[in-house]
Amino acid sequence: MTSPHHLAATAAGWSLHMARTRLQLLAEEEAAQITAEQLEAPEALRSPAWGRRHALGGHGDPTPSMVATADRPPRLNRWALLLARADRRITGVAAMLRLDGPDPLRLILDATPRALPGTAALVARHLADEDTWIRNAIGTGPARAPLPGIACPHCGERQLYVQTAGPVDAWTVVCATGRLCIGQGCPCGMPGAVEGVAHVWPRSVVISAIADARTDCRHQPRWER
Repeated sequence: MTSPHHLAATAAGWSLHMARTRLQLLAEEEAAQITAEQLEAPEALRSPAWGRRHALGGHGDPTPSMVATADRPPRLNRWALLLARADRRITGVAAMLRLDGPDPLRLILDATPRALPGTAALVARHLADEDTWIRNAIGTGPARAPLPGIACPHCGERQLYVQTAGPVDAWTVVCATGRLCIGQGCPCGMPGAVEGVAHVWPRSVVISAIADARTDCRHQPRWER
């Protein structure tokens, strides 16, 4: 089944997959850094007669540097905490769809095309919220690229973007103006047009329409299947 809700859910899922992968990499790098810090911390040598000794010899009470480093617990991996939080949220969405497995986001992406439009809309909202949350946390923007020189068939503005997360056949095109579809009869030509939904088109449909229009310049592209 293809509807704007399904396209939005799939785009949000792949964008979340990209953001989560980046977050996981940050967590792994942070874990390696924490391990290195623990290994580099100077150890306080112990003596049964005099207690603690400096590595260079002598004895006495612990110095401030020794107090700061000896028996220090590893610091928290903030990225790992955020990753665990994101995974709980993703698993919750999978549970909502009665999906269970080791890779819940992949299960969600596989199940989305078979979902009812209303369910796909709910999934899209949850995944988009989590994607935005992660991207704000790691300081990265949306995975998209401008589609210059092409007018939106609905509003005529040349502010189209390709959402580039995931495989190419999953890419979609959106209009940055945010104007909503008016449903049946809307000039957008969006598959399964739904009133009140943000415009979104499969990239393949847009590219094909542009190619057809360039072949026959007498007609404007109609983004219909």
